[in-house]
Amino acid sequence: MNLFDLNEKIFLFFNQKISNPILDFFVLFVLTPLFSLLILVPIYFLFKGKKFLAIYSLFCGFFLYWFGHSILKPIFHVPRPFALFENVKILGPWHESPYSFPSTTTMLAFGLALPIFFHERRIGKFLLILAFLVGLSVIYCGFHTPLDVLAGILFSLIFVFLFEKILKWKKLE
Repeated sequence: MNLFDLNEKIFLFFNQKISNPILDFFVLFVLTPLFSLLILVPIYFLFKGKKFLAIYSLFCGFFLYWFGHSILKPIFHVPRPFALFENVKILGPWHESPYSFPSTTTMLAFGLALPIFFHERRIGKFLLILAFLVGLSVIYCGFHTPLDVLAGILFSLIFVFLFEKILKWKKLE
């Protein structure tokens, strides 16, 4: 089995095999509103005197979203799962672009969570779990494949890790 077959099998497992009304409700009415915590926590830090961390987190999240949406998706031109596979269940009105690779929603979630995780481990762990759930939910909802989500995580990790190194290097000077 090659990587693309595995990608399809995992996608179909999340999108069709485990699909049920309870999970539909949970994803749409519990997890989706919880996603807003990824943005609200940095804003909370802004008012609690941790302005640098707040701005850093918001910058990383929104820059990664822009970069993925405006630069990477047009380069890769990977269609959404409903154009690749049969009988894809679509849940929610979230897709903007006809392209899915990488998942910019996942890039946004991890871009917001990782800077906080590097500086505030306790709340950062919670936000990373939430970011993983966001990644799973976009697969479940039929908008991204597992490879889209993994690429979104990888791009976010690389960007935030490099940004962390630059910040530490500048701090030493």
